[in-house]
Amino acid sequence: MVLTASLGGSRLLARPGERRLHLLDPPAAALWDLYASGLDTADLAGLLGERFGLATDLVQTQVAGLIDEWRLAGLLGQAGETPPAWRLGHPDEPVWPALLPRPWPHHARRLRVADRTVALEPAASFLLTRRLGTCLPAARARGPVDHRLRLHGTPAAWRLTLDGTLQDEGRSPEAALVAVFTTLTELGCRPAERLLVVHGAGLVEPDGRGLLLVAPGGSGKSTLAAALDATGFGLLSDDVVPVTLEGELLGLGLPLCLKAGSWPVLAAPRPELAQAPTVQRYGQPVRYLPARTPAAGRRVRPARLVLSRWRPEAPLQAVPLTPEQALHGLLAAEAVIRDLTQTKLSSLAHWIEGLPAWRLTYPDLDAARAWLCRPPLGTVQQPVAQCPRQSRVTLR
Repeated sequence: MVLTASLGGSRLLARPGERRLHLLDPPAAALWDLYASGLDTADLAGLLGERFGLATDLVQTQVAGLIDEWRLAGLLGQAGETPPAWRLGHPDEPVWPALLPRPWPHHARRLRVADRTVALEPAASFLLTRRLGTCLPAARARGPVDHRLRLHGTPAAWRLTLDGTLQDEGRSPEAALVAVFTTLTELGCRPAERLLVVHGAGLVEPDGRGLLLVAPGGSGKSTLAAALDATGFGLLSDDVVPVTLEGELLGLGLPLCLKAGSWPVLAAPRPELAQAPTVQRYGQPVRYLPARTPAAGRRVRPARLVLSRWRPEAPLQAVPLTPEQALHGLLAAEAVIRDLTQTKLSSLAHWIEGLPAWRLTYPDLDAARAWLCRPPLGTVQQPVAQCPRQSRVTLR
């Protein structure tokens, strides 16, 4: 069985339960449909040779090669290689228990993380308690508690447990802070329960629409998100954004994590960043900064997807993207998709097709904010004719 969905003029293919997508461009998609209807290699070569005036033997060799690629990928009933597992914080994605109301300790801090409420309990003697308080949103979640996250021990020897199960342990308060935010992020993302998890920043525009900023690490995405958060945009998340099965962006409610390169750039829009303590996170100095307008647990329908990149020497440029280009941009930024089914694949294709997408290159924050607050109109460029091809991207 092969899962299939149309995306623009292209076609998405996948095997049930896998983490790998195959994108056929329009010519290859047409060949796929003809082959699936019962035509063999010779029939396809004859049609192409007659249509384009090509030598039949040459076309037959190329078509046979393309079909062999499909077969090796396991799309024609022959199993292909198993893709590597994707890692988010821990080697194996935890299986979270069903939602069960839990007692709420009176000394715990109650947080809304995506669509769950977590009671965070730092040990009473733990010096990290104050630092956690300054990093997390001031408003506390209401309603029953779904999970209990406890930090035991001392700053020099701590253990972190989730509902009684050990998550991490270490010997420095900085590592404990990072472990708390990593566990909360994993708890909110849960890729198996989402349409996808995007490596990017999610924001709520002043008019209530959702904005999804996507870029590889080091492209200035979190810096831009912090600047937008200071000028009327609500912050859903600055690093990973869960997308629900209904296609809505879901707010994690965690602080911004800003690397050293962004500190001087944000001195004007976010002066409070200078007072934030520096923490070593995976060998890099970072500062955690709570959002001015947090949107924890909020569900927002995205109005546009922007593949952003900061280039100080380049002029501002905004180019509209086709759905296929948008998908490539999402996967290049390591979007995570789990447990593919026909329904999920069709929903993913429908979601991308209905989401206007742009590639934005900007020289500074002011130029980017001006464009994002009042995006220019543009038209999609005509695609360049290409030979039939298959793109394959492994979802890590």
